[in-house]
Amino acid sequence: MPSARELYDRGVEHGNAGRHARAERSLLEAARRTDDPDLAARIEGTRAYLLAETGDPEQALARCRAALAVTGLRPHTRAVLVSQMGLIELRRGHVEAALEHLTASTGALADDPARLGRVLLNRGLVHLDQGDVTRAEDDLTRAAEQFARSAEAVEQAKAQHNQGYAALVRGDLVGALRLMEQARAVLVALSPVALAVCDTDRAAVLRAAGESAEAAALLTDVLEVFRRRRLRQAQAEAELALADALLAVDPAAAAASARRAAHRFRARGNELGALRADACAVSGEVLALPTGPPAGSRPAGRRVAVLAERADGTARALTARGLTVEAAAVRLQAARLALRTGRPDVAGEQVRGVRVPASASISVRLLSEEVRAELAEARGRPSRVLAHASAGLDELEQWQRAFGSIDLQSSAALRGRTLVLHGLRAAVAGGDPRRVFEWSERARSLASRVLPLRPPAEPETAAQLTELRRLRLLGGASGDTRREAELRDAVRRRTWAREGAAGGASGALVPLDAVRAELAATGADLLAHVWSGDRLAALVVSDDARVVDLGEWAPVRTLLDGLLPDLDMAGADLPPAMASVVRASLDERLARLDALLVAPVRHLLRHDRLVLTPTGVLSRVPWEMLGSLAPVALTRPTSAGRWLEQRAAGAPGLGGLDGAVRAGFAAGPGVARAADEVRAGAARWSTPRVLLDGEATASAVGDLARSVDVLHVVAHGRHSAENPLFSAFELVDGPWFGYDIDALDRVPAVVVLSACELGRSASGWGREALGMAQAWLHAGARCVVAAGASVNDDAACDLLGAVHRELATGSPPSQALRDASTSLRVRTPFAVHGAGW
Repeated sequence: MPSARELYDRGVEHGNAGRHARAERSLLEAARRTDDPDLAARIEGTRAYLLAETGDPEQALARCRAALAVTGLRPHTRAVLVSQMGLIELRRGHVEAALEHLTASTGALADDPARLGRVLLNRGLVHLDQGDVTRAEDDLTRAAEQFARSAEAVEQAKAQHNQGYAALVRGDLVGALRLMEQARAVLVALSPVALAVCDTDRAAVLRAAGESAEAAALLTDVLEVFRRRRLRQAQAEAELALADALLAVDPAAAAASARRAAHRFRARGNELGALRADACAVSGEVLALPTGPPAGSRPAGRRVAVLAERADGTARALTARGLTVEAAAVRLQAARLALRTGRPDVAGEQVRGVRVPASASISVRLLSEEVRAELAEARGRPSRVLAHASAGLDELEQWQRAFGSIDLQSSAALRGRTLVLHGLRAAVAGGDPRRVFEWSERARSLASRVLPLRPPAEPETAAQLTELRRLRLLGGASGDTRREAELRDAVRRRTWAREGAAGGASGALVPLDAVRAELAATGADLLAHVWSGDRLAALVVSDDARVVDLGEWAPVRTLLDGLLPDLDMAGADLPPAMASVVRASLDERLARLDALLVAPVRHLLRHDRLVLTPTGVLSRVPWEMLGSLAPVALTRPTSAGRWLEQRAAGAPGLGGLDGAVRAGFAAGPGVARAADEVRAGAARWSTPRVLLDGEATASAVGDLARSVDVLHVVAHGRHSAENPLFSAFELVDGPWFGYDIDALDRVPAVVVLSACELGRSASGWGREALGMAQAWLHAGARCVVAAGASVNDDAACDLLGAVHRELATGSPPSQALRDASTSLRVRTPFAVHGAGW
């Protein structure tokens, strides 16, 4: 039979792991079995904490005070009880009382590293609540050291996890990811509650990175865990976190979740938590208002007045507690409220009183520039719009430079969407081609500007991708969809924690004159489409530079909505009668897109080479299939600046490679004419390497990619809309993912992906740099030939065989694709991404 002390230790272990019901049972039994007043007092203190989490914090504090009233307790026991009171005060938002109790308990616990570690950990959380990150990190570091001394692996992981959260508050997203990832391996195995706590903070990282929808989905699951276990404080915190995540995707739902959190916090006496929830509710209600309604449709005056009063009261209350940055964020939203209800003078007065320090979070710093740009726009001051939009994007780009993951870079780029749209509208309205070019490049380079470091070998990631391949190969037979989801998540988290180039080495924005000089040298034009929210424009750079208004966005969006299904159907093997109908429908849609996007500027294009940098919302357009562009050799770099960088690094076509060109070919399973296509292409080269008949495994294709200048893969491909870097082509032993490219220490100059859909990128704003083709470019390939939709096997075989014929004679890839298409009289979704000459 376990002793009272053993039961007490067991109860503490259960409580620390989030197993509250089991903890209470162990502690009750321990209390019945002990006659030691010190142990009885510690048992009562732990039970008080459990009561505070699931019931009444005031009653919990009363229990602690009653236990302290017992005479004859050792100083160590009294310190433990005082520290429990500090933790309870922290959990209900009374940070000053929490700090007093926790600090008072440290002296008597100096010889008990495990207890002292818990006190330091909780005091670190108090400092975080007060916005003092330096003191928080100091206490959390000392806590981890104490837990290491006492061999408390779980508690050490908790300290490390909270060090990660402190790094997040400080703005070090990559450091936060790394620390949380290291701690997660220990904590997630403890209990569903421990996993939910990890996921709550992970959602904060996702939100900071711009992945608001993913964060909201994760928090919805977290909330259910806390609700079922009646952990009301944790439930309120998760409701507030959910509200914060929803601000970017559903502001009205965000406001509703924040109001629920505020009610729950106040029921527990946690006024600080309630105030923070009030601030989030104000933000949600402001963001849910129309951005530019006509006067007759503006919200009712009384409703606006009440919201303005709530915003002012919340800001004052936060200021009174010393939370000046959080108060500033509320005042900025109040200014936005005034702007959206047609009162720019009121907004100006509110903005003038707001000061946002450099130490504020990236969210608040961006919010400040957004609101100031919106105010300048309302006042008709385009130069000030551009100044504030530029200042905000400078902040964002500086923050991005720490990221080595293209996925994370692209996610973070989403945070700049509002500022970019302000800048683009002001630039296009001004009509200056140089200014439009600058903002066109800023919009594109947010997701692709940071140059990656080639990562070291990561055996764990490689093993996870191998296991994922095995599960995907088994398909439905494995039944292990949960494990597959865990592996995908683990791979993504590990790559997110990768650092970017030290010192912020990133591709700088290039001047228009430099691009014009390179265009002239290569006999090419530039066409950059610009989307500013509700309209489209085009920048044409040829013998001169012109900005052309293309009209409203809505008609183009309507045509794009059914485009991919039409393309996929056109690439399928259909009966002749049906194929004729499908092709006629596609041709009509393409002709209308051509008329809207290219025809208005076609007369300005003077050369037979075109550098095309379409805005992300046009990433689905198969430009090579538009009739107006049929005579032109197209290349699609991520930005004009990136194209210029590739040109400066050496001619991107095969003519720039030293010595004999090494070509490699691989055929995956299940493609009817894969072997024919590989043999037709390989026949054009002197010493090709070929993988056929079961030889095309992930390992073999990886080795092939490292050793050739031209890589051609024929396989079934699939674009993953949820996470484009999990786009893959099917090999003998399962899918080869975009993430697998990170394992390559060398990549080919030219990659040909004869796998339907792998030319696609994510179509959401800021996500256009994702996808298999873009992953190759990010890793260092000069260009990628790939299709963004299904292509008939026979058509692909014939076309790409002809492309290799042209490549082998020295034609650059863009010209090779154009000439092959012309000679065969076909138009397909195959495109050249990157620098095609």
